[in-house]
Amino acid sequence: MLKSISVGAELFHELIESDYYYVDKTSFIKTVFKDNGATVTLITRPRRFGKTLTMSTFNDFLSLDPENAGDVSRQEGWFKDTEIFKDQEFCSRYMGKFPVIFVSLKGVEADNFADAYEQFGSTVFNMYNSFSYLVDSPKLSPADIKTFKAVADDEDFICDIKNQNKIKNSLKNLTMFLYRHHGIKPIVLIDEYDVPIAKAASNKYYKEMIGVIRLFLGNALKTNFNLGRAVLTGCLRVAKESIFTGLNNPLICSVLNTDDDDISGGIGFTKEETEKVLSYYGLADYCDMVRQNYDGYYFGDIHMYCPWAVKSFCNSNSKKTGKKNKVIKADNYWINTSSNDAIEEFMDFIKTDDADKMQTLLDGGSIATPVREDLCYEDLKDHNITDFWTLLLYTGYLTFNPEKTIYPDDKTEEADEIEQDKNSEAGLNEEKNRNYETLYSLYIPNQEIRNCFKTKIMDYFCNNHKMKNYTADFVKGLFGGDGEKVENSLNGLLSKYVSVRDFSTKAPKENYYHGFINGLLTNGASLIKEQKSNFESGDGYVDLIIKPQDASGSIVILELKQTSDEDLDKGKIAIEAIEQIIRKKYADPYISRTDTKAVLIYGICFCKKECSVVCKKLK
Repeated sequence: MLKSISVGAELFHELIESDYYYVDKTSFIKTVFKDNGATVTLITRPRRFGKTLTMSTFNDFLSLDPENAGDVSRQEGWFKDTEIFKDQEFCSRYMGKFPVIFVSLKGVEADNFADAYEQFGSTVFNMYNSFSYLVDSPKLSPADIKTFKAVADDEDFICDIKNQNKIKNSLKNLTMFLYRHHGIKPIVLIDEYDVPIAKAASNKYYKEMIGVIRLFLGNALKTNFNLGRAVLTGCLRVAKESIFTGLNNPLICSVLNTDDDDISGGIGFTKEETEKVLSYYGLADYCDMVRQNYDGYYFGDIHMYCPWAVKSFCNSNSKKTGKKNKVIKADNYWINTSSNDAIEEFMDFIKTDDADKMQTLLDGGSIATPVREDLCYEDLKDHNITDFWTLLLYTGYLTFNPEKTIYPDDKTEEADEIEQDKNSEAGLNEEKNRNYETLYSLYIPNQEIRNCFKTKIMDYFCNNHKMKNYTADFVKGLFGGDGEKVENSLNGLLSKYVSVRDFSTKAPKENYYHGFINGLLTNGASLIKEQKSNFESGDGYVDLIIKPQDASGSIVILELKQTSDEDLDKGKIAIEAIEQIIRKKYADPYISRTDTKAVLIYGICFCKKECSVVCKKLK
């Protein structure tokens, strides 16, 4: 009987005790805690790549039993069939030997500082109560126990913003209490350490939250002689917030680090691991489908699959194999798993050239750009485009190709052009001060993320108030016979709009603009009663016909043209579109109708991100 596959379980011991399928990543424990000599290690990875499960695995392997120190029977039961258990020398030195503080901050994500602080306080309260045995420790002084109880005894007290000093020193104090009690320096595991910072930046209480997080972590990690080792996970490095400033040689393992394959491959699924999972669930014939949809990430030099998506694919499809009329398909599982607040905020500030780069990405191409490895959440408010590409890289919307990285010593002519373009933009001095040295080749890793990206962009444009205003002006202009208003609205939309077009290079470009206008009209549905596309009328097929919601009895007919030649007269081509409507009698059936009070025809010619509009009233 096949093992069940758990998509949502994030604790190692729960997976093992429930006999769920587990992709063995336990050798990563040795990579981090023996092969790496850094006191503090930060591993940054996108959401849903298994960071919490990784930290839980560390916790379950390393944690000692406070009631029976030296008893490793729990670990033996959990890890007996894993790769790490084969290394008995390592197990004898590390397995069940350390007090471990394991805290996840992913739940601290409120919309305001008061609620976020309360969530953070509850996390600290629970952290302390997981070591409640320290209250009776004969090795702690009365003052130590009083300090411990001040945090552990009253959740309302510790969640009160007025008592921030108790929170800020709580982690450092707990490492001291554990060291004094056990005589062993504790290990600290902080999962998703940057979630509270990211949420605070999005909701305008960044300064208050970073003040708490900086001291909570900084006091415990910097020059703390009671600390054994610390490992943190998150999406961004957040170095500028001074959390890691002053640490002695912290190891930063970002998605860009290429110097340690063992660390790069420690979180996520490799190709071999993915193929093994698919084979186990009878889905080996669908390796190409999974590769196209969930592969494509690079961590360092290692090619990785998104484990969340692979497991979700197996969970959705494993019971369909061998059955008639059961379609195996690759759904989009990642789209609702992470916040997009910062990304959506950036969309208001995308310039035309940057929108073209976005289109290149959506079309399956790549862009060469600097990446800010020290990107700070507070910097995002400046809406610098390099920060935007960096954010997309670290949150999993983009990945990089290490083989196409352009270093300062080997920059090509293309890279020089990119640098010149960058330096010609506003904010030149700021860019120079940042001293970018390397250009990375970024691209959307797979079809699932491309679909997610398209959906997020479409959602943005459907819900963004500026886009709605442009769309409303466009539709009102159509029904009002105001060609100038229609043209201005369209050009405003074209300059901002990131198109989501057919990826086929053989598709006529008119098709794209037709879809673009169709989408706008759909977005203005509150003003439109009826909308027809490619509708037979007169002696041919009309591109678009719309009727208003009101009882004015108007009909609007649109004929769309396109040219790639910027030297051609778009206005003249738009007039030719008007002449086509008249020549082919598209409007005749409506002109003769008594219930049609007005017939307005439009010729629109597009050229890249500009258009010309000509309007004529036939009735």
